[in-house]
Amino acid sequence: MRSVIALFMASLKAQYEYRLNFWLDTLINGANLFSDFLLMAFLMLSFKEIGGWSLGEIAVIYSIVEMGWGIFRLFGEGLHRFEELMVTGRFDLLLIRPMNTVKQLLLERIDFRRLGVVIEALAVAVFGFTASRIDFGDMWLAYIVLVFFSTVMTFEINIILAAIAFWTVRNSDIIVLAFYSTRTAAMYPAHIYGPVLKNVLTFIVPLATVAYFPVGYLTGRITSIIALISPVLGVTALLPVTVLIWKLGLKHYASTGT
Repeated sequence: MRSVIALFMASLKAQYEYRLNFWLDTLINGANLFSDFLLMAFLMLSFKEIGGWSLGEIAVIYSIVEMGWGIFRLFGEGLHRFEELMVTGRFDLLLIRPMNTVKQLLLERIDFRRLGVVIEALAVAVFGFTASRIDFGDMWLAYIVLVFFSTVMTFEINIILAAIAFWTVRNSDIIVLAFYSTRTAAMYPAHIYGPVLKNVLTFIVPLATVAYFPVGYLTGRITSIIALISPVLGVTALLPVTVLIWKLGLKHYASTGT
């Protein structure tokens, strides 16, 4: 625990040394993703609702997905930039240390600039609960639980995508295709898509299980109890796949020869 606290303070001190740059980066990180929500809001000014969901209700789904992404970027910068470790050969250093490689990647750097994303997602959640018929007084605990599962799911997916670099070395394009696009799609109600994309969001990159399905159940749009427990099912089903692919990648890794 002391090492985690020491890392926390060292990362904060290093990033806060240039205060103006730190606050500008934090603001820009939040504003960049908030622009996505503004586009959604402007679109719904014309259509009023999408697939029977109001802007406020979609904002809650958006917030859960984005909060998971923001927390991941806060602690998972090492995983997000795993390609750099492969290209430069710096991953070799992690292998000779007496600590799990994933833990080392998570403890490598805490990127406090990503707090802008977390704050932006929280602001959207406040708007969503205010503008919809969802009572935050009854839903705040459920919201926190769903954010937790969204964060775990995001970590699992990105560990898998990072592990792909053991075979391909570079994986940035794969991340854009497999995660960025599906994350954007998961911000909307999944039933508005065709069966192929809906199945992708449910079974392959199962971000819909941590936001759309449980929120749909809690708002009465989905009656199956499976929708309520879908975050647990999704995270649990993906965990062994994540562990297996990472371990296979470690066995396949042959260093860069540096």
